[in-house]
Amino acid sequence: MNFSTIIFATLFASATAFAPSSRPAAFIPRNAATSLSMAKYNTMDEILAKFPEDIPVLINFYDAETEADIKNDVFRAKNLLKDRCTVCSIKQQDYPEIAKLWDCAELTPSMILFKDGKPVTRLYEQTFYLDIVAKVGQHCRPAGEEHVAQN
Repeated sequence: MNFSTIIFATLFASATAFAPSSRPAAFIPRNAATSLSMAKYNTMDEILAKFPEDIPVLINFYDAETEADIKNDVFRAKNLLKDRCTVCSIKQQDYPEIAKLWDCAELTPSMILFKDGKPVTRLYEQTFYLDIVAKVGQHCRPAGEEHVAQN
């Protein structure tokens, strides 16, 4: 082997080190959290049981067709409400029975805020993140009091 062949082989090996895997995605191992989140639930109680914290849970039912339109606003609302409220987004198509039972199958997004396992408020077709935070925040601990026990 001459010197230029060795240099070429070294450069080729280092360049392909960052190339995507040629293995199909099905062979990429999944962690337990991903598998758990892909589980199918039968009732709202089963979904709410995944969030045992003592803070309210905002369930956001959305349609696949509007997902791209609302994703950024829901993400911003989730960040502004963190430590005060848990936000869980559910595709209406994945849980049509639950969406219909909770009157969330027709309008998108349809959001229900649960506190102590009971619905306390609903938002229909609210997409602007500040509107979501203002309405949901009324039922949550005030900002800055995330670690103060409530009576």
